[in-house]
Amino acid sequence: MKRLAHRIPPQRLLLAGITGLICLVGMMPRAEADEGWAWRVVQRSVQAGCDVPYQGYRDVVIFRGGHKVAGFRQKVWQGGEGRRRVMIIEPPDQRGRIEVCDGQTRWEYYPRTHEVIISKVLGGDQPGPAEMLPKPGPSARLHASYLGDGRIAGRLAHIVELTTLAGRPARKLWVDREKFVQLKVQRFSPSGEIIYSAYFTTITYDPEFSPDLFSFTLPKGCRIMDVPPALPRMDLEQAELQAGFPAILPQYVPDGYELERSHVAVAHREGKPVLWLSFSNGVERFSLFQGRKWLGMAAGEQRPGKCWTAGSFCIVLVGSLPADEVQKIKKSMQK
Repeated sequence: MKRLAHRIPPQRLLLAGITGLICLVGMMPRAEADEGWAWRVVQRSVQAGCDVPYQGYRDVVIFRGGHKVAGFRQKVWQGGEGRRRVMIIEPPDQRGRIEVCDGQTRWEYYPRTHEVIISKVLGGDQPGPAEMLPKPGPSARLHASYLGDGRIAGRLAHIVELTTLAGRPARKLWVDREKFVQLKVQRFSPSGEIIYSAYFTTITYDPEFSPDLFSFTLPKGCRIMDVPPALPRMDLEQAELQAGFPAILPQYVPDGYELERSHVAVAHREGKPVLWLSFSNGVERFSLFQGRKWLGMAAGEQRPGKCWTAGSFCIVLVGSLPADEVQKIKKSMQK
């Protein structure tokens, strides 16, 4: 061995040692490095979703049971600072439906019913929209994986997948490599079936916008529906005291979902307090509303869908969970 080493030039030995060290260091932390980079891509895409100006065309597809049940084509404008305009151009029966946000107020216009829904943009300690994705950490309920590169709307994109701790997909993102805008998003049910896909077919950055693009003028004769201001959130125990009754918590929730115990609210229905419980897996949410003698339902009455009773309480589930998951939650709450 000594004789062999003596015959190899020192420069080659040094180069081989450095190369081996680089390979060893590169191999050991690869999984952690990939996950760390995946999370950085996710967080930068969240910020870009509010700040980067663009305009483009986007296709949205809704799935149920793995099959397409609806589809839309949208034109999207984003002006930064939360300003946004989305207009449906296909199918014909949905054409003209518009959502406009000036950064503080959101208007949603439905031409078929001639209705406008007006709401204030969430802020402060209120939960953000579904696309405001979580941060990594010891308490994270999702894994992030970097899957490499792809191409969407002619743009190179990072591909990142978020999965539950049980390994089921929760969301998949294609993020512009230069601008970090989410060019494509796929969402999945708790069982891992795709339920939603949205992707740009064309996109242009830094366009020129007309001064009134992110303002909205109420159509004459439209029906106006104002969404009440966001309710203050509090700990579960504080909300139970305010409502005057304890919450009925489900013994079953879909994989990865947890009660957001410090983000409970007390609403009112027909003058009676109603607990508003939110459950999240980190990217998706569903809510359970529960109160006494509500909706005119008799104790023990069961209705199709997402309304039922448990003891003397009426419960309503709001969210995009599949029917079989709703049934499991219902069953776990029966007394």
